[in-house]
Amino acid sequence: MKQNVIQLLYRTAFSASYLFIPILAGELGASKTQVGFIGAVYGLAVFSSSYLFGRASDLYGRKFFLYLGLGVSSLTFFLQVLTDPSFVAPLWADPWLLALARGLAGFSIGIFPPALIAYVYESGDLLGRFSSFGALGWAIGNFIAGLIAMYWGAFVLSSACLLLAFFVSFTMPTISSSYLSVPFFPKSVIKKNWRLYLSYFMRHTGANCIWIIYPLYITTNLGGDKFWVGVIYTVNTASQFFVMRFVDRFRGKTLIDAGLILSSITFFVFTLAQNFYQLLPMQVLLGCSWSCLYVGSLLYLMRRNVEKATSTGMLDSVISLAAVAGALIGGIISELFGFRATMYTAAALAAIGFCLFRTGVGRASMSGDKFS
Repeated sequence: MKQNVIQLLYRTAFSASYLFIPILAGELGASKTQVGFIGAVYGLAVFSSSYLFGRASDLYGRKFFLYLGLGVSSLTFFLQVLTDPSFVAPLWADPWLLALARGLAGFSIGIFPPALIAYVYESGDLLGRFSSFGALGWAIGNFIAGLIAMYWGAFVLSSACLLLAFFVSFTMPTISSSYLSVPFFPKSVIKKNWRLYLSYFMRHTGANCIWIIYPLYITTNLGGDKFWVGVIYTVNTASQFFVMRFVDRFRGKTLIDAGLILSSITFFVFTLAQNFYQLLPMQVLLGCSWSCLYVGSLLYLMRRNVEKATSTGMLDSVISLAAVAGALIGGIISELFGFRATMYTAAALAAIGFCLFRTGVGRASMSGDKFS
């Protein structure tokens, strides 16, 4: 149960801090391309951290990296208050300072999730139920950040949640886990899972093409305000909380298939919205797509790999690398062709990801490989 509390708190912190970054960047004078660059810096930092520390937790154990990541993150997430011009003691707030602050936050927040996920699986807990608390944290963070509607207030909330999670982590029982010798470049893990990683990269690159401009799309094109940005994001994550609790019963590959195809459909229907109210049912569909894809991927990796933290750390790295690519591509496409063009691009990329994964399933079936 304590790991679920940590998941809830850390995801609350993550989402509250993340929600208004594109709007803050715009108010600091960033162009859409610069908004994409800020998102890319964050994603690249998480990518590096997840890759390094996922492997390290297979080598040296889980709990140390849980302590380290939560403790450092509580500090770096607080430092983001210095990027808000309305904070009582701001520094020279500009887009480049925001990029630096997001880079520090991204590197620290990538330290511990692979170790936490491996700990949950090795302790016998259901990954779907554990993931659902993350979705609930996203919902709480989005909603409270929307209510606060102050950048520095959201950053303080994030820091406080991470500090509380840090204290909770010291009460978690120690479980037995094997220490593995994992090379710095784990070729066997990549070879075994590359189709999933590549499919995930395609889908999540498309998703981040949208997310980097989504708050701006809601506020400038569809008539929403910061409160409604929070509500719209909350509908997505609240849906995930309920769906994730029931998807463990399905096979990993079935969930991945469903998640990829539903993602493509959802990204396309975003283009049909004429006002922000119409996004609400679309966010439910989005929540279902991500629930299937994320839980399915965790089940798939845990059942196929001995190097559990390494394989999930690489999944986090792929997600983060896709955030880099998606933020840059989304910023450029929206600047040149408008917001809806990013959504068409995202729908196409998710469909390509589905085709790649299905091709892998078909080949594995023909060769007799286990593809659960």
